[in-house]
Amino acid sequence: MTAELDLCVNPGVWMTGWNRDRAPQIVQRLARIGYRRVMVVLRDPSVFEGDGIRELVEGAGLGVVTNTNQVAGQDISSDDADARERGVARLRRAIALSAELGSDQLTGILYGPLGSRGPVAGQTFDRTAKILGDLAEEAAAIGVRLLCEVVNRYETAMMNTAADGMDFVQRSGSERLGLHLDLFHMNIEEDDIVAAISDALPRLGYLEMEQNHRGELHRGHIPVVAILEGAIGAGYQGRFGLEAFTASAIEPAHAAGLSIWRDVLETDTRIAEDAYEVLKAVSSGIRS
Repeated sequence: MTAELDLCVNPGVWMTGWNRDRAPQIVQRLARIGYRRVMVVLRDPSVFEGDGIRELVEGAGLGVVTNTNQVAGQDISSDDADARERGVARLRRAIALSAELGSDQLTGILYGPLGSRGPVAGQTFDRTAKILGDLAEEAAAIGVRLLCEVVNRYETAMMNTAADGMDFVQRSGSERLGLHLDLFHMNIEEDDIVAAISDALPRLGYLEMEQNHRGELHRGHIPVVAILEGAIGAGYQGRFGLEAFTASAIEPAHAAGLSIWRDVLETDTRIAEDAYEVLKAVSSGIRS
């Protein structure tokens, strides 16, 4: 059963972005645990240097998943046409980097900058979806699938629930555009997390494990095990992710952007080991 688990870690558990000094140790640790992938966050695709990353990760027997975003002035959801064009260029650069790094998924808040800005007009919603649908077709041609992460109301006004996400990808006009769901955000927005995951299955490509405080999975009020059992039982067979953040491990600007104001992880956290064991036990129990 272990070999079937396709589990990826966002290294924001330990660092901001891709720290070349720390990355080798982290990659080797994940390989020893049994992970299959590590996320490479393209915080600014225009200046990101990917040299050596693919070789490092693949040399450890792992693969890459990429993540990126939009920022003010480079924003496909903007009413300003020039800003939309710059947003498209930013995403095209991230797609090209993803292919170079060997990533088959590019995920993240691909549809607008972090931060609640709303309400979003229907015309803006549809236009943004169509832009991402066209980019999803371009990306698929070079082996990269775009996944839109659905996040809570404090981080975006574009889409907050799995139902919003399904509406968005359906309006995109592309069958290739998928969704990324995260338990941290779903805990805020969904009436029934397992039902929401089940409804999103046709487009769901990445399901991220996270606690309500973004710390260790065994602490907190999100019933992670029950949700994973429900998701797998409903038929989810896609990739799983692990995400957690603590103030002292990441750069101040990164922490502020995510409203990470305190340390919620132990200094020598075993969250990667614990999350793998949780998912392995859940998967084995359901499929045995």
